[in-house]
Amino acid sequence: MKVKRTNKLRLRPTKEQEKVLLSLCEMSAVLWNKVNYKRRQSFFAGSINWDTSSEYEEFKRIIGAATAQQMIRKNDEAWRSFLKLLRLKQKGKLPKHVRKISPPRYWKDRLTGRRKLLTVIRNDCYRIVEVGNKKWLVFRGLRIRITGDIRWRGKQGRLEIHYDDLTGRWYALQSVEVSVNRAESAKRAYADLGVVNIITGWVEGERQCIAFSGKPLLADWWYWTKKISRCQSQLKRVNGRKTSERLRKLYRKRRRRLRHAVNTIIHHFVRLCFSKGVGEVVVGDVSHIRENNDKGNEINAMIHNFWSFRYIIERLRTTAENFGIKVKLVRENGTSSRCPWCSSKNVKKHKRLFKCLSCGIEAHRDVVGVLNIARLHGDGFNGVLAHPSLLRGEEGAEVKADVAPMSVMPSEARISRL
Repeated sequence: MKVKRTNKLRLRPTKEQEKVLLSLCEMSAVLWNKVNYKRRQSFFAGSINWDTSSEYEEFKRIIGAATAQQMIRKNDEAWRSFLKLLRLKQKGKLPKHVRKISPPRYWKDRLTGRRKLLTVIRNDCYRIVEVGNKKWLVFRGLRIRITGDIRWRGKQGRLEIHYDDLTGRWYALQSVEVSVNRAESAKRAYADLGVVNIITGWVEGERQCIAFSGKPLLADWWYWTKKISRCQSQLKRVNGRKTSERLRKLYRKRRRRLRHAVNTIIHHFVRLCFSKGVGEVVVGDVSHIRENNDKGNEINAMIHNFWSFRYIIERLRTTAENFGIKVKLVRENGTSSRCPWCSSKNVKKHKRLFKCLSCGIEAHRDVVGVLNIARLHGDGFNGVLAHPSLLRGEEGAEVKADVAPMSVMPSEARISRL
């Protein structure tokens, strides 16, 4: 199976090379804005003007024919995506999390007047040269030193070069088409997503479920949220501003720390499934959990801001695909309010404890959720313990849990570095 992946590399140009990159990205942004202006005006007038021959002829002498072609193609992709969303909206099939649809924007900041510095290099117009441990990006007569691991190797696609104005660094994103072997095993794993435990999973045939704690992630997120709050208060009190470079850096740091921790958890869960010979992971779909969900400021912040379940699902799909494992989303309605052992709804729930008043079983609520998913969408379960083996992500911990047998894992194993 062919899949597309991305290598992220950092460029380390000299001062002369940086001037060339700045000029190339600046003119690429000008081309994007001119093409986008024509299409926006024609769209608001009733039809889209797809003819870009005049812009192509003008800019192919400035940035090169191949780069001009790629920039126009990138704008085409943005408009086709926008039109597809419009058609879904007209049919009433627009995803509920998409609330606003806007035409592609200009690559320019209205407040600062600065253009977004980005350009696209065609796949046959560049190459990456490796000599020992050193790497260079060669294109348009430039030989720029690059750093970073080339994780994916295969048929190379186009290269996007952009400038990060927050850090003052240059980055290159290389798309690569690679082959992935699909797992043929019929064995399944089941997963329930949550806030307190990011993933609670069970593999068919295992005696105990496994839960990846989200408490360290949540504590770290609250820490950075309070720092953001203090920064916002200072900005408003001192000069009445709503944003600043420092505030943008805080938001980015909070997001990156959270996503790094989530990615680590997902990787270890999928690798554990792979080591157990799993061919498919069945995940409870929580897409509508935020609808009409108002439980106070703190709980709302955790559900609506901290818990990025769509990101978790997408990362789970991508990571599982890397191991050749399929991911299937299923409805999980009622999985937390029914006893998986006797199917009774006469239950009592308190915090993380679930008690069935019919059969007397006491279990962890997340275990109840994942076992109900297995009961509804699989072959059921037999002899599974009522409480999970808990894995925490803590500072300085060794990563060993993903290769240990699930039945002998310690209850407080530490797996990742937050």
